[in-house]
Amino acid sequence: MTCLVDSNVWIEFFNKKKFFDFISGLLIHNTAVTNKIILAELLPSVRSKKEREFIDCISGIESIPLSIDWDEISEIQFQSIRHGINKLGLLDIAIAQNAGQNGLTVVSINRHMLLLCEMLGINKVLHHSNQFLWLEKSHPP
Repeated sequence: MTCLVDSNVWIEFFNKKKFFDFISGLLIHNTAVTNKIILAELLPSVRSKKEREFIDCISGIESIPLSIDWDEISEIQFQSIRHGINKLGLLDIAIAQNAGQNGLTVVSINRHMLLLCEMLGINKVLHHSNQFLWLEKSHPP
């Protein structure tokens, strides 16, 4: 199962060594991917030598091409509001859209992203009690 790892998880992994076993396993098995949005969220803040290691690591991970469908983005925004998911940015919606288009599992610790994935029927990995739990694909309402 190929996993699109959200920026919030990468930050915790590199800065605080959280989720080390889980993310290391994805990297070892070559099942972690990223996209240009996630890279754009992460790379501008990289300044120190320690963070250069982060760039070296992240640059070796496959970046999934984006194919943003703006009509679908608008519909997702509408459906999100209708389902009470109100604090979503366009970038989170585009990341979820990218995962859905490519059959990827989303790894995130962002509650709103996980709710969005649930709404869209995108596979996700839930973090609970200091571990990640694989969740089966849900079906959109």
